[in-house]
Amino acid sequence: MKKQIRDFQVNVEARGSGEAVVFVHGLGGDLNIWHSQVNVCSRSMRTITYDLRGAGKTDVHPPEYSIDLLVEDLKSVLDNESIESAHLVAHSMGTLIVEHFAVRYPEAVKSLTLVGGFTEPPEGARKALGDRSTVVREKGMEAVADAILEGGFSSYTKHSNQAMLGMVRSLLLSNDPEGYAALCRALADARSIKHQEVSVPVLLIVGDEDKTTPLAMSKALYKNFPNAELVVLPNCGHWATLESADEVNRALLKFYHTI
Repeated sequence: MKKQIRDFQVNVEARGSGEAVVFVHGLGGDLNIWHSQVNVCSRSMRTITYDLRGAGKTDVHPPEYSIDLLVEDLKSVLDNESIESAHLVAHSMGTLIVEHFAVRYPEAVKSLTLVGGFTEPPEGARKALGDRSTVVREKGMEAVADAILEGGFSSYTKHSNQAMLGMVRSLLLSNDPEGYAALCRALADARSIKHQEVSVPVLLIVGDEDKTTPLAMSKALYKNFPNAELVVLPNCGHWATLESADEVNRALLKFYHTI
């Protein structure tokens, strides 16, 4: 359902009741990447999913984005849903959004779960994201979709589940080029937080074949957060919520039962 958030329309879905858990997707995704996790968590919790500015069914406005802007969007979603404090779950670029949110609004965060967690993009990745933004604006999503699929999934998934790759390709092609390009630029400019400032429990989930946010990045986050645990998923690439949905669900539920 589209809801007015400040000066634009945001696509938001809510299910269940109880403690709130808010899911934040990454670059190229939309709220439906959390379908399996929402089905499980909404049995005992209130789940909120939404499409980032420029993604899914949310408006593309304005033309330039930043992590700070996306953090304020998340705060507005919580305020609009009358949520004072929530568990935050994020994937890829979304992990940077919730990390910065946890530093800016610590009283609004009960825990963080980072699936394919970012510290910050390495310099080479910053240039690649800038280049991708330009390509998408000039040639559309068709110019990058197949390369994203090739680098985003494990060799096992690419061999055994071509149907999933087809669905993700469809998701990528449904992105508005201007919105996707703006999110690319926001990610390219993103900087790391001071992880020691985040005191809430943190769950890190990463695929052993993740090439976008590799295991070394999650290990660095595990070392830097004061209160973190790390789960490594075998035969899994970057799109863990789809590739290893059951394993992500189990890790998430175990985490919530122990904090």
